[in-house]
Amino acid sequence: MNAQRLSRVTEAMKKEGLDALFVSNPKNVLYLTGFKTTMPGEVQHFGDPEGYAVIHDGVCHLLCDGRYIAGAQKLPGFSARKIESPTTAKVFADQITQIVGSAGRTIGYERNAVIHSDATALLELTPNLKWKAAEHILTDLRVRKTPEEIELIRKAQAITGQCFEHMKGWIRVGMTEKQVAVEIETFLRANSEGNSFAPIVGFGETSCNPHYTPSATRKLEKNQIVLLDFGGIYEGYCGDMTRMLYFGKADARYREVYDLVLQAQLKCLAVVRAGVTCHELDSICRDYFKANNCADAFMHGTGHGVGLAIHEDPRLKQTFQTKIAPGMVFSVEPGLYYSGWGGIRIEDLVAATEAGHENLTTTPKDLIEIPV
Repeated sequence: MNAQRLSRVTEAMKKEGLDALFVSNPKNVLYLTGFKTTMPGEVQHFGDPEGYAVIHDGVCHLLCDGRYIAGAQKLPGFSARKIESPTTAKVFADQITQIVGSAGRTIGYERNAVIHSDATALLELTPNLKWKAAEHILTDLRVRKTPEEIELIRKAQAITGQCFEHMKGWIRVGMTEKQVAVEIETFLRANSEGNSFAPIVGFGETSCNPHYTPSATRKLEKNQIVLLDFGGIYEGYCGDMTRMLYFGKADARYREVYDLVLQAQLKCLAVVRAGVTCHELDSICRDYFKANNCADAFMHGTGHGVGLAIHEDPRLKQTFQTKIAPGMVFSVEPGLYYSGWGGIRIEDLVAATEAGHENLTTTPKDLIEIPV
């Protein structure tokens, strides 16, 4: 386990007055221990656990059932404890009490990573323990990546770029959106740890839906927009990129909208640096679109943090006043979407530095026309 991470968590716990920290978010368990689960989300259920962590007295205890205990015991730097089946809230309450004791201890827990019924039962079964919301501890630590973490994201993004190069030559008129999505998934499974999220593939007017499920029946036609949004995974860290293709000769409207989106992104990228706020970065794109009478067609935030999770802090949106700090990695992805016509989004991942940023995405953003 990364001893430096445990030390930072322990220091944060002291500042919060915590005797222990119960970690249930699988991404946070991975961050602390290197223990990988098969669970795609960030919430677990006591009835079907994969791996929880309890930090107490400078020791990280990993709690998992018999399916994972052999692998967990091979991971260095922490204590692996087997949870007996059937796994219930009482089983976890007993384990936690054994680790931290039962008299007056204060334990932090992640409210956003434990289901309500589990949390309610756990609190009822441990009346002598004081539970305190502490999900911010690991969120705050994970938001600033180390150089080693940034390198892993850089590699994930490089594989994502390789996938786009493959898809440019693979897609043909007559294919369905789902066929294209499956090919993206297949490429990323073969060349990385998998997909950081289900690929978004939109043809023509369906590209106006920022988060869209590819259709098994909608086929690509000549003179259509193609939006591709996807990402690979490298050693647990996510890639994320959106690029556009036009099958045929792009018309004047497509060229105009593409240039508006590209210029908005470039203006935002030009000011990414430590000290600027998320709100300010989001406003750069919005103000540019407003000046060009198209702000109503921009329907989401300018970006989001990326790391072990595909969506994490910081969030580039109007309600987020957080200041960008060195080591933060996030997307910059303005887009314009028009019902009945389609949408255009251009997305890069950047790592903030004191003086500016490094763009981790090397795939060009030229307007691409595919001859048909």
